[in-house]
Formats: sequence, structure tokens, C-alpha cells
Amino acid sequence: MKYKNMLNYDTTVKVNPYFMNLAKVSELTKVSPRMLRYYENLGLIQPHRASNNYRSYTQKDIENIKKIKILNDAGMNLKDIHVLLPCFDLDERVFTLCPVVQEKLQTELKHVSDQLNKLQTSQSLLQSFLAKGKAESTNI
Repeated sequence: MKYKNMLNYDTTVKVNPYFMNLAKVSELTKVSPRMLRYYENLGLIQPHRASNNYRSYTQKDIENIKKIKILNDAGMNLKDIHVLLPCFDLDERVFTLCPVVQEKLQTELKHVSDQLNKLQTSQSLLQSFLAKGKAESTNI
């Protein structure tokens, strides 16, 4: 029983979850420091600021940066990524249809349908002109 209280440790000690600086995150994610700052300016990531005003990144920040990179490499612009980011699960490669995204996709679908209708009308007119018109002689 003399070993009963040997492991006295302080449970009030808090571990700082912010553990990586800008250079280290840039190295890990293959995203330039300038682009990381740009992501921050756009509100895509929000690193913690230490008392010296240096950026500190968590593992969650790094995961978000990887998501941004994947979506950007897929051809999406950063404005759309800002909307889609909360709905994209990197680990599962799953896309959850958030209400905001659902609305955006419905709006885009309507736009595409309208464009398709205009193209079909144009196609019909061109076919009508060709069917009713006379072919011009090409005597040279």
C-alpha cells in the first residue's frame, strides 16, 4: 500500500492545442505561406494568434487546409470552397448536402436548365432556317 499515492499529477495542467507555426504547416501541406495567409484573409481558415501575434495551427486547421487544397485542385474556386468546406468530410470522402449547398446547387441547376432551353430554341430556329431556305449557288 505504500505505492498508492506515488502517481500524484496535476490534472489542471492544460496542453496547448496550437502546436505548429506557419512555416511548419506550409511544409506539411505543400501550401505556400502566402497562400495560407490568403486563405485566412478569405475566412477559409482561422488560425489562433499567440501573444506575439504569430499564427498557431491545430491539427483541425491542417485538415481544413488539406480539404481546401483537394477541392481547389479539383478545379473549384475559393469562393465556392468557402461554401462547400463545412460539408466535405476528408476522411470519408463524403459530401453532405448542407442546406446552403443544396440551395446553391438548385440555383445552379435552374441556371443550367434555362441555358439549355435557350440553346434548344436556337437549335430549332437554325434547323427551321435551313429547312425553309434555298441553298445559294456556288457558280464560280
